[in-house]
This record gives sequence, structure tokens and C-alpha cells, in this order.
Amino acid sequence: MTGQSALTAERKRELRAAAAAARSKLPESQRNALSSLVCRHAAERLAGEEAKTLLAYVPFRSELDTRPLIAGAWAEGCTLLLPRVIQATGMMSLHPVHSWKELVPGAFGILEPAADSADRQDRLPRPDVIFVPGLAFDRRGGRLGYGRGYYDRLRATLDTEATLQEKDPLWIGLAFGCQVVEEVPMDDHDAYMDLLITEDGVMDCRRERQHGI
Repeated sequence: MTGQSALTAERKRELRAAAAAARSKLPESQRNALSSLVCRHAAERLAGEEAKTLLAYVPFRSELDTRPLIAGAWAEGCTLLLPRVIQATGMMSLHPVHSWKELVPGAFGILEPAADSADRQDRLPRPDVIFVPGLAFDRRGGRLGYGRGYYDRLRATLDTEATLQEKDPLWIGLAFGCQVVEEVPMDDHDAYMDLLITEDGVMDCRRERQHGI
């Protein structure tokens, strides 16, 4: 690890601790209210994108509660994908889910689709929209995850498997306003979000990056 890489890694560790503490300090009632508002903004954006297949995540601990968004996607007839962590490979498989009854506690205690033959997918389902959790985000779309790299590997796999006819998924970070920081330290391999949605609305991170050039 080079000196710059070591410095970035240390900055990430410090920011993870601070961001996790800030998020956990939110009272549960406030987290629920803010989550509902963020999910409402996300649903409105989905309607504008005419997304038919979306990848979401089931919340864990103090994460923003995506359950209203998931339930709304089912009600609208969208194909709802949820990830299942395959710890042996460090990858995620994506599974269509139609109800909460199809989920079981999986890696790290997070609810996920039960193991089935879909783990032997020849090709991952390709979502139109991907909602991503994180500890901290910045307005340019920088994201600080939990350090395990699951979404980075998922993105690389989807990019590798893409055909010329397929549109790139829209990557959207979901967060409370207190998780938005001035700058997330990014390595060269770290990917940026296209949009960031908080209780204050939708930020177009692509536009922010263009203006920052």
C-alpha cells in the first residue's frame, strides 16, 4: 500500500466511525419519519425513470428504512431484486423477491433471499435502477460503504456482462441528510453514484461532478 493509499484508508476509517455514530444518534421516530420522506422522493424519481426492474436493500441496524420503497415497488408491479451475499466468493447474487416471507437472516444477520439454484446464475439480472446503502456520501456522488466491496464487485460484474444494447443502471445512494459530508475520500477503483436522495430531495451527482471540473 502506497503512502497515499494508506492515508485514504485511514481517512475512510475515521469517517466510517463518525458517520455511523451520527446516524445511530438519530432517534428511531426521526429515522422512521425521514426514511418515509426519502422513500417518497425515490418513488417519485422512479416514476419519472419508468424503471421496471430495481435492486434495493433490506435495512440493517440504523440504516435508512427502505421497506416503504420496496412495498411501493411491489404495489406498482415492478420487478424487485434483493441481493444475497455469497461470503465464500465475496460476491452478491440478485434474486426477484415478491414478499417479505421469502427472506431469511443471512450474512451479518441481514434479511436476504433464501439460498436456491439462482446462486448458479449464468448472468446476473440487470436492474434499471440500483439503490445503494452507505455510511456517508458527498454531493458529487462519492460513497463510503462498509469496506467489504460488495457493491464495487457487483458494479464491475454488471459492467463486464453488459451488451451494447443495454442501458447502464442508474446508481442511487439513499441517505439521511446527516450522512452527507463535504467530501468522501475515494480510491481510483471507487465508483460514484449517479443520484443521491435524502429527505431534502434528489441531488444529481453527475451534474455536480461536471460543475466541479
